[in-house]
Amino acid sequence: MCARISAGFRQLCDSRAEKVGLTRFFRNPRVTVEEILRGAAERTGTAAAGRHVLLIQDTSEINYEAKAKRKRGLGRVGNSKDVGLFVHPALAVDAADGGVLGLAGATIWRRTRIKEDDYQSLPIEEKESNKWLATPLAAKRFLNSATMITEISDREADIYEHFARVPDGRTHVLVRAVRDRALIEAGERLLSKIAAAPEAGRLSFDLPGRPGRTARKVTLAVRFCPVVLRRPERGADRRDPPGVALNLVEAREIDPPPSEEPIVWRLLTTHGVSTLAQAAWIIELYRYRWIIEQLFRTLKSQGFDLEDSLLRDGDALERLAATALIAAASVMQLVQGRDEAGAAFPAARVFEPDEIAVLEALAGKFEGKTQKQKNPHPRRSLAWAAWCIARLGGWTGYAKERSPGPITFVHGLRRFHAIAEGFNLAAATSPAPLDS
Repeated sequence: MCARISAGFRQLCDSRAEKVGLTRFFRNPRVTVEEILRGAAERTGTAAAGRHVLLIQDTSEINYEAKAKRKRGLGRVGNSKDVGLFVHPALAVDAADGGVLGLAGATIWRRTRIKEDDYQSLPIEEKESNKWLATPLAAKRFLNSATMITEISDREADIYEHFARVPDGRTHVLVRAVRDRALIEAGERLLSKIAAAPEAGRLSFDLPGRPGRTARKVTLAVRFCPVVLRRPERGADRRDPPGVALNLVEAREIDPPPSEEPIVWRLLTTHGVSTLAQAAWIIELYRYRWIIEQLFRTLKSQGFDLEDSLLRDGDALERLAATALIAAASVMQLVQGRDEAGAAFPAARVFEPDEIAVLEALAGKFEGKTQKQKNPHPRRSLAWAAWCIARLGGWTGYAKERSPGPITFVHGLRRFHAIAEGFNLAAATSPAPLDS
């Protein structure tokens, strides 16, 4: 998958025998999602040693409705009509520079039952939302060598049990709030508490565009305050504490475009926040959440095209999804390692020795005569390799050009591996030199 940037068997297999063998592998009940993910998590744990790790988690659906007649054993996805499954990865990222360390874990499942009338009163372990707890708790076991972990989640993870159970002496949480929660103080609510806090200062940065939001430079008014969430009356587990102490940081956009809603981020965290600099750091950490959105783009039609798989069985498709997540994370290692973040890592983190030899042979091809056209990174570093792959993907290499994204790297990797295959084939078929 990493070599051909595809999850499709037509692209992965060169013969019918290979296709049959690969199908048998993914249909084999002794091949488990847990073991597939364990290998990736162990490698990620090694890379995380001595680092402050951001454990970014989110959910995406894999929709197979277009091939529903050729599928069996799947569940329903978000619209409750189409068939498919869900993936919920935990991606490990270096907090210092945003470099992707690898996949630390994932939860993969099929939704096969409807929500019960008493769903709200069920314990968290019986709810689908338990993924927000189970995934980071499992991933943490492979990150024992990290100096600190900050788990980052979006609004769906605004769950009381999440705040109560995931943090520990080494693990912090950072979650975008969505609920106006009751606080431990009688009559106090989350939103009124932050609204009464004084503005601590303002921050500005470039915000990337996405559907429904234009790219622009934003200025944010920042407020922060300590809060103690009160355990909900309904559905709460009495084993959890009656209150959870957190810090709330609000970043609200000043003067947004007339046709768009202002950016408003309310971030709940166990990290200490008593200064504007600390609040700015929390906001910066949350912005790294965008990396997992890029992971999903890479996983689907713009990259590995997981939803185009011809496998039939739900069990086999879960195993395929786990494998494709690992491969997509390797592409994201290049994307995030394209600059300073990758300069400290060897290219061997992503490429095999024979592939690095091909990169060496190609490196000079893309370097121009001027310094601006040279590969600026240490030779054989991950950043050096990423520069070469991005050039193969159509990036010009000039600093003034927009940084290459996942799709550029997908195109570059496909071209690179085709060149590498020809390079190795030529080396294997070249006649041996005559003895002197």
